[in-house]
Formats: sequence, structure tokens, C-alpha cells
Amino acid sequence: MTFLDGITSLLSHLRLKKYSPATIDNYSDQLKRFGEWLEQQAIVDLRQLSQQDIRDYQAAVKQQPIGRETQALRIRAVKRLFNHLVDQTIILLDPTEGIQEVSRREKLPRPILSKKEIDKLLIAPNLSLPQGIRDRALIEVLYATGIRVGELEKVTIHHVDLPTQTLQVRHAKGGRARTVPLGKTATKWLKEYLTQVRPRLAKRRPFERTLFLVNGGKPLLQTRIRGLLQQYQKQANIKKSVTPHILRHTCATHLLQQGADIRAIQQLLGHIRLNSTTIYTRVAPLEVKAMHQKYHPNHRKAAS
Repeated sequence: MTFLDGITSLLSHLRLKKYSPATIDNYSDQLKRFGEWLEQQAIVDLRQLSQQDIRDYQAAVKQQPIGRETQALRIRAVKRLFNHLVDQTIILLDPTEGIQEVSRREKLPRPILSKKEIDKLLIAPNLSLPQGIRDRALIEVLYATGIRVGELEKVTIHHVDLPTQTLQVRHAKGGRARTVPLGKTATKWLKEYLTQVRPRLAKRRPFERTLFLVNGGKPLLQTRIRGLLQQYQKQANIKKSVTPHILRHTCATHLLQQGADIRAIQQLLGHIRLNSTTIYTRVAPLEVKAMHQKYHPNHRKAAS
């Protein structure tokens, strides 16, 4: 049983069960990472895998510069694959049995970037190069919208509305499409990219509609986006981790600090439940707490 046979069987089963296209795409994307790891380990037959192999993969996932939620999704997808293969009696033993996903319960976001660190990150790309303009636009969009990297990867040029300064997120988590504001700065850099850079990148593939492209016109995939952020983190001499998920947390927390309504942030991020958003109220930095202590009437009353 090859990996290709296994993933083909699972995705066909999910389509038969009427799972949403977004969910199926997510399983496919997460399992491709597992397939790449299997190839690196020279493992051809899924029946050869032991529980220790799965633990080794889990350890490799934990070392990647991705959020805990994404880590959990990577392992969940592998568990789902082998559960399916056992249910269909394609294999007899499930090597993922007893393997625990990375815990996400009550997990605070990793340290967000300060406004100063964001400014340093934004000026890191070399704007004398076409790719630098693309990367500036990319980082501006991630920070302005709080969009998930898997969602951004599937955004097309038709989803961008420069006059209204909005971006449509059609391939959203759970299939819940939404429209998010870009703001003036992100719109400015997107316009620069779309008019001056993207036509050059798409010259060999004029039919390509994905928003962000690499040289040769193919889509800029999330693995490359993560790599670019790491590159600019080092160039900007930022000590904190810089990932798409960190930029998502940073966007939400900065909005909260400036007085944005928590339900508006919920809609921006595409959270179903409000408690997924309220976690940001638990990571307010010291200066916000100091301001609260100085000005909130109840605190001042208690102090007196």
C-alpha cells in the first residue's frame, strides 16, 4: 500500500461522504507533508510503519516553525488516514493508535510582534527587486487581515477589490467565506505588486489566477511563505519567531489594543466561536495593563 494509494482512497471516501471541498483540500494539504516525510525516510509501503515511525514524524512536526494548531492538524490528518485504511481493511494494524495530538486547549498564543518589530519586518524586503515588492505586499496583507496562510495560498486576483480595499476569502476554514478589509497601506502595496510585478512573474503562465506567484508564474505556496518570513525575521534581527500564525495573532492583538470590538475581530479572523477570539484578551502587554490601572474608574476607586 503506497502513500499515493492511501491518500487517494481517503480523499475519495471523504468526497463520497459529502465533506466540504475546503475540508478535503485541508486533509490533502496536511497529508502531502506526511508524504514528503515518508519519501525522505525512504518508506514506500504504509504497512511498514510502526508506532515509533509516527512518533518520529510527530517529533519532526514539532520542530517546524508552525503554530500548535497546525501541528495538531498534521497529526490529526495522519490519524484519519490510518483510521480509514483500517476501517476499510486495507491494512490490519493502526500505527497511530495511542498517539496524542498536540494539545491546543487553553494554549496562549506565542509572543506577538511589537509595532516596532512589525515595522522592521515590513522594511526588510529589497524593494529594488520585483520579489521584494511581492514580499512587502505579502507581509502587509498577512498583518492587515490576519488571514490564515492556507486561505491566502488560495486567494486569486479576482478576490482582490482595490477600490473598496477588501479581500474575499473564498476558501476559508470550514467553508465559511468572508470578506476582510485590507486598509490603505496593504491596498497600496497590493496595487504596486499587481500592476508592476505580477504581470512579469505570470509571463510564462498568463492563465494563472493565484494572487501571489513565484518566478515562472506558479503559485507561491505556504511552505515558501513560511521560509520567506524566516528569512526576513533574520534580516530584521527579530528575536521572536515570525510565522503566518504569529502575524495573525499580532494583527488581532494590535486591533484589540487599539480598542477594536472583540466580535469584529472574530469576524475578521473567521472564528466560529467567540471564545476562540477572546484568548487575545489574556495576552495584553504590560503597557495596556498599566493604562487600565491608571484610568479604569473601578481600579482607581479600589486604590483610594
